[in-house]
Amino acid sequence: FWIRGAIATAAAVGARMTGVVRFRLAVIGGLLCLTFAAPAAGAPPLKVHNSKLKAAFHCNGEVANASKTPIMLSTGTLSAGGDLHGSLQDAFDAYPHPVCYVDYPDFTTADIQDSVQYLVFGLRKMARMAGRPVAVYGISQGALLPRVALTYWPGLRRKVTDVIGVAGTHRGSTVDVGLVCTSDGLCPPAFLQQAAGSNFLQALNRQPDESPGRTSWTTVRTLDDELAQPQTGAHPTSELKGAANLVIQEVCPGRHTSHVGAVFDSVSFAALVDAVAHKGPARASRLPGDVCSHKYASGLDEGRTDAVLAASLGVFLGRAFLVPKVAQEPRVRGWVKRRP
Repeated sequence: FWIRGAIATAAAVGARMTGVVRFRLAVIGGLLCLTFAAPAAGAPPLKVHNSKLKAAFHCNGEVANASKTPIMLSTGTLSAGGDLHGSLQDAFDAYPHPVCYVDYPDFTTADIQDSVQYLVFGLRKMARMAGRPVAVYGISQGALLPRVALTYWPGLRRKVTDVIGVAGTHRGSTVDVGLVCTSDGLCPPAFLQQAAGSNFLQALNRQPDESPGRTSWTTVRTLDDELAQPQTGAHPTSELKGAANLVIQEVCPGRHTSHVGAVFDSVSFAALVDAVAHKGPARASRLPGDVCSHKYASGLDEGRTDAVLAASLGVFLGRAFLVPKVAQEPRVRGWVKRRP
């Protein structure tokens, strides 16, 4: 309001000045208006109600004024943030960095354009609490969402040192998702948006930088991925230009790792540890010499993790019946179409 008061005072004085001075004031006033209108062309505002964003944000460990890089966990479709955190808890006990996560709406099946706002809120709050930049460890859609966040909210790039995306869906998947849709063709929104050729992904992939900013980007993928395909050829869906792109089977030949299992894999977690410990993305050449001697991240019990993975399909299908569904892909919003 003080800007408006100053302009009003200037206008009153200008009424008693010459026409030349009045013209100059008008030009200055116009420039002021342009200056203060400029933020409208920046990052899109968060439209999800603040109470929902706050309720979905959770942390474990000493995040405030953290002495070690905090890790934001970003979960995948049909999962809650607490699922991923709980399943990886023993790994983070062995790698004692503070951890936060968000519960994306409808078990991460809602419109991606809404879900990403939860991550934007969480990253802002987490970096503010920690007093330092954070890293992101994401799986599937949870690997895609950090890219969306840092593409369209460029202010986050100075708050995030590394993104380690596992089994991401950056170019969509060619796998049929009929099991999660109804007989009359209604599907959860995020499934339609992650299909190869979706309007949302076409708009995102027209952006000039797949690994935006000075943030270091690492992707990890498995050739056995049964849900995110293709993983080979010229354009693997989980790979990003400008990132360090690791393949689990190239590090550990002969290993069989599923889509969901990739986030627990020893290679993926070692890539997280390496990326956080060094400037720049992870390097396969720096991973521990014994990384292939154990199937899962250090600290995880193999039998218990096997049981979690065996039960996951049934859990996901049960949730798929409960979440809202739509007849067609959500409209691509204006902020996704434009270049930030």
